[in-house]
Amino acid sequence: MNTLATYPPPPAGPALDFHQLPVAPDEGLPQAFGCLIGATAYDFGLYVSLDAPATDPPEMLYDLAAPVPAAAATAPPGYLVLRVVRHGPAGPQVQFLRKLVAEPELVHYAGPLAIRLVTAKVAKGNLNGPGHYGTQIVIGVALRWV
Repeated sequence: MNTLATYPPPPAGPALDFHQLPVAPDEGLPQAFGCLIGATAYDFGLYVSLDAPATDPPEMLYDLAAPVPAAAATAPPGYLVLRVVRHGPAGPQVQFLRKLVAEPELVHYAGPLAIRLVTAKVAKGNLNGPGHYGTQIVIGVALRWV
């Protein structure tokens, strides 16, 4: 199981102790990893849905953050999907399965967990393949209660 690096709480809202999930951007997407949060084992799965032109080079970065307010609404080029499975006495149970948006104060709740996507920049070369292309994914997770 992986350990979590300390991550600062969001600028506003409840005082949650966020830690960064051990996403390995150079491993590419999709990816899966296990992690202990508190005393509970979780499995995380992460994939991206992205509309990337075939002509873009592998180093092309797509920012999946929510766009800044503008006169005309624009959508990000894609999104990340996170799946969280909690292990317990009744066996594995899906706690969370949804799209994430990198928005500074948006916190998702999944049972005892709080989750927020801080950074989501995906390089075309990391779609279905490993390599160092500049992908940056930062997801914070915190226990809401013990």
